[in-house]
Amino acid sequence: MARAATGSLHIVATPIGNLGDLSTRAVQVLAEADAVLCEDTRHTAQLMSHLGLHKPLESLHAHNEHARTPALVERCLAGAQLALVSDAGTPCLSDPGAELVQAAHAAGIEVRSVPGPFAVAVALAGSGLRPIPFAFWGFVAKKAAQRRRDWQQQLRPGPDGPMTHAFYVPGRDLNDVLADLAVAAPTAQLCVARELTKIHEQYLRGTATSVAAALTPEQLRGEAVLLVEVAAAADGNTPAEPDVVALVAAARAAGEPRKVALQRLALATGRSRNDLYDLWLAAAPSPSEDP
Repeated sequence: MARAATGSLHIVATPIGNLGDLSTRAVQVLAEADAVLCEDTRHTAQLMSHLGLHKPLESLHAHNEHARTPALVERCLAGAQLALVSDAGTPCLSDPGAELVQAAHAAGIEVRSVPGPFAVAVALAGSGLRPIPFAFWGFVAKKAAQRRRDWQQQLRPGPDGPMTHAFYVPGRDLNDVLADLAVAAPTAQLCVARELTKIHEQYLRGTATSVAAALTPEQLRGEAVLLVEVAAAADGNTPAEPDVVALVAAARAAGEPRKVALQRLALATGRSRNDLYDLWLAAAPSPSEDP
């Protein structure tokens, strides 16, 4: 990392699961930085310890980035070499850092981006879905009503054919998200990519209904990348109804509490609680369910 009268800001991508993915250049930049700006200093401390590096670690996250940015820009103007990392993957892409990078450019500070892992790119490459064009929308909305409103605007084909839409989804929310997606885009092909770059890397492909039916409790942990391929030129026909039987069966097989599941599915499908209750009784119980 070359020294200059004015410092620099280095955006450093870090592993999303496999430490072997950290580049030689990334290690060199971290080793030469005056300080490392971290989403979570405790998490980055583990990475730095693995690398045998001892550098000042400073917190920069969604709740303090706006307040800290002016002082960090001043430090760079005074000659500091700062490295910006997130907990995993490339900073600024659904992680903190974009405001600092924008301010650094505005102040004439040299900005360097050190490439590396980006979960969406990994998922697109391994999914078998159409990789180009694609749109990345960050984390899906937590509330179902907001998700549905978002998807009305987001889930569209590209200008010349199908387009794939990428989202981050906490594993604990996958059942709810897939239930809503079965209504919003029942025929769309999708992929849930999980444990990326790790030993148990996995790609679950199909429609929202079929993927939901195949999910196991173990697959509802961690975070996943959800890819939805939206086909071109809708023909104007009314979308097919979601497979409510499969959705109910998937919820019961996953061990979801009956009252919670029926309330969620009633909102997602428009079916009455009584209808859903009958389908619940007809579905196979989960392995952990009391006889």
